[in-house]
Amino acid sequence: MEIRDNDRVCIFAPLGEKLDRRESARLMTEIAHETRQVGIDLKYVYDCTIDFIETLKESAQNKQIAIFNIPSDIFALFNVMKLDKVVNLYVSESDFENQSRRLINRHFELV
Repeated sequence: MEIRDNDRVCIFAPLGEKLDRRESARLMTEIAHETRQVGIDLKYVYDCTIDFIETLKESAQNKQIAIFNIPSDIFALFNVMKLDKVVNLYVSESDFENQSRRLINRHFELV
C-alpha cells in the first residue's frame, strides 16, 4: 500500500489488483488512525469483493472518506450498491483535493 500525504489530506493507494477481506481490513485500520481528510486511490485496483464494500460502509459512518480513479467496472458496482450516498466519489486526485466535480448518481425515473 502506498501512502501519500500533505498538510490537509492523506491518500491511500492499494497496490494489489484485488481488494479482498485481508486488504480491506488492513486499509481500514490505517484509515481509522488518520485524523486528516482521507482519500482512496483505486488506480491499480481492478476487482473488489463485498468485504471491501461492507468495511468501507462501516468506516464511512465514523469518518469522511473519498474515493477517486475508480475503474469503470467498480464504479458501476458502486452505483448499483448506492455507495455514492455513503462516500464521496471523484474522478481524479486533483478533484478530490479541490473538493470539486463530485460524482453523484441521481437515480432519475420517468414518471
